Amino acid sequence: MLEGLSGVGKSTTAPLLAAALGAELVDTQLSHLAEARRHIDRQRSVNARLHFWMTVNYSVSDVVDKHLRTGRNVVIESYFYRTLATHAAMGARYLPPVDWDRAVVPDLAIELTLREPYRQRRLAGRERSGTSRYWDRLVESGLATLRSVYDSFDLTPVDTTGLTPVQVVDRIERLLTKPRSMTLTGAGDAD
Repeated sequence: MLEGLSGVGKSTTAPLLAAALGAELVDTQLSHLAEARRHIDRQRSVNARLHFWMTVNYSVSDVVDKHLRTGRNVVIESYFYRTLATHAAMGARYLPPVDWDRAVVPDLAIELTLREPYRQRRLAGRERSGTSRYWDRLVESGLATLRSVYDSFDLTPVDTTGLTPVQVVDRIERLLTKPRSMTLTGAGDAD
């Protein structure tokens, strides 16, 4: 499972990782809920959006569970952790607990990171292309809170700075065979 701030490479890495592992890539953007998502986003209610995404994550968990029951491994880009962290950054005052007795607990939750100047350049490129939205700007205004919430989770960081997407996938694959307490960094690591 891949987590992290906008612009760190989650959307690029997730399908490459799934292919490398022979795993199912489970999309958290459930198409049958797209109209509801647009409606809630237009309302600009942080709490409504938080609870919508919590509901989506439980639905995604059901999809993941079905794949796991057939013996397939799964890669997810963003799950409960991102929902909670981003909505805290947006100003949600109460973060509901995740019912881990009901939801699938990831075997490994990875937080992709990227040094801030590089991440800001990527985001600036998105801004120029018109893909940045109201919610993205709201999250960026609460980065300290977002990082604090992410830090409260047991996520394994992988720094993508200076790495190609294939190199990031390679690092994650190696991480899957090593103890969970290991921290991987990007630029400057000796291989």
